[in-house]
Amino acid sequence: MTNSAETELKHLKTAVRYLIGLLEEGSLVPRYDESTRKEIGMVLQHLLHKVEGLPEGVPENLVLTTAVRAVVEAAAEHDQAAQQEQADALERQMCEAEAWASIHGHLLEKWEPVAGSVMEYQTSCQTCGGFIYVSHNSNYNLLLETCERIKQE
Repeated sequence: MTNSAETELKHLKTAVRYLIGLLEEGSLVPRYDESTRKEIGMVLQHLLHKVEGLPEGVPENLVLTTAVRAVVEAAAEHDQAAQQEQADALERQMCEAEAWASIHGHLLEKWEPVAGSVMEYQTSCQTCGGFIYVSHNSNYNLLLETCERIKQE
């Protein structure tokens, strides 16, 4: 084993041991559900990539910092993927609601964000005044089966 390979191996072992400690502690990766396996895989990929680029003679504390950065970057990728999944689900909910409303004769206003909420929208029918609320995981449809203007006496 060359000196460079020995140095890389030492850095890798140091970083992986530190990473294992962080994962056991749970402070940087508080999620322990199914997605954790994917996240740990991302962490290890980031870690390997970062350790490969370290020069010889790097102090141990910088190797440990590399491990922390790998965890943080993988967690950020996990969060970004989860947000994209929610955005896709929200768009699907909105399209399904629009299709249902159109089939039943409703003419919807433009979607508006729900005040004080994130990724929640509502719209109302221009004719009957009924409304629909959607989020990435739910849909509350308060439109009538057929669109009719409500008569006020």
